[in-house]
Amino acid sequence: MFVVVGITFNQELKTERALEALKNLSNPRALVIRDGEQKRIPGREVVKDDILILREGDRIPADAVVLSCTNLLVDESLLTGESLAVRKSESSDLIQSLQSWHTGGDDMPFVYSGTLVIQGHGVAQVIATGIHTGKIGKALGTIAEEDSLLKKETVLIVKNFAILGGVLCSLVVVVYGITRGDWLHGLLAGLSLSMSILPEEFSVILLIFLSMGAWRMSKRNVLIRRMPAIETLGSSTVLCVDKTGTLTLNKMILSSIYSGNEYLEIDKNGCLVEKFHELLEFGYLASQQDPFDPLEKEIKKILKNSL
Repeated sequence: MFVVVGITFNQELKTERALEALKNLSNPRALVIRDGEQKRIPGREVVKDDILILREGDRIPADAVVLSCTNLLVDESLLTGESLAVRKSESSDLIQSLQSWHTGGDDMPFVYSGTLVIQGHGVAQVIATGIHTGKIGKALGTIAEEDSLLKKETVLIVKNFAILGGVLCSLVVVVYGITRGDWLHGLLAGLSLSMSILPEEFSVILLIFLSMGAWRMSKRNVLIRRMPAIETLGSSTVLCVDKTGTLTLNKMILSSIYSGNEYLEIDKNGCLVEKFHELLEFGYLASQQDPFDPLEKEIKKILKNSL
């Protein structure tokens, strides 16, 4: 029992530490204006009506309406699954904009929590934080933890054995007491019989197998936060996932170049002819030094590989 409990405790402790480290790593830091000064604060400390300064590479910590911007492009693939960045415009009427708050896409004055600024800069006012940023947060807050099917079936089996043991215990006590007149020994015999029937080892065996499953999956870089997840994964017949970032890499790849009425397939040609090389060179010079835009990243990568 001590070995099993130790394995379980150690596995869950390692998982919690890893998840906490990932949470701290993914927690964005926001640049806000407070008391007339720019301050860099953790994203979780952003409150409603804060003024955010958005810059290239910033992870947006809350839902906000854009007050002013210049060439602001935002990656909303976290919400829409589309890897192509969308263009944002500034709001001309804050009250009217709030009526269409949850409308995303091009030329809309809204930026959303968790999205990434790809290009440009701007100023935005926070309109919602935390669970108020959308339906997903509210839905997650209403999820109630349920017992797994394996636990329910185990409880049912133990309950049935307990009823059977109680009935046999009473029968043994009555029969022993009537036939031998020794009710004390009859009670002890009945209790011994009922205890031997109860499947006490069920929970131990199940815990051992679940712990071993979690340990084996951790060797393949899969974190198991709760042991019943092993059972759920093993009994799954249909898996529905968001393909962006799961089945795909969630990034753009520059596959062809067009210049002078000619196409060049990047994957099929290891080297670039001069006019295509010149096109990429000018594209590189027009890009940021450390770009976040996916197209600028691809131009820099291909030009580097061709040198």
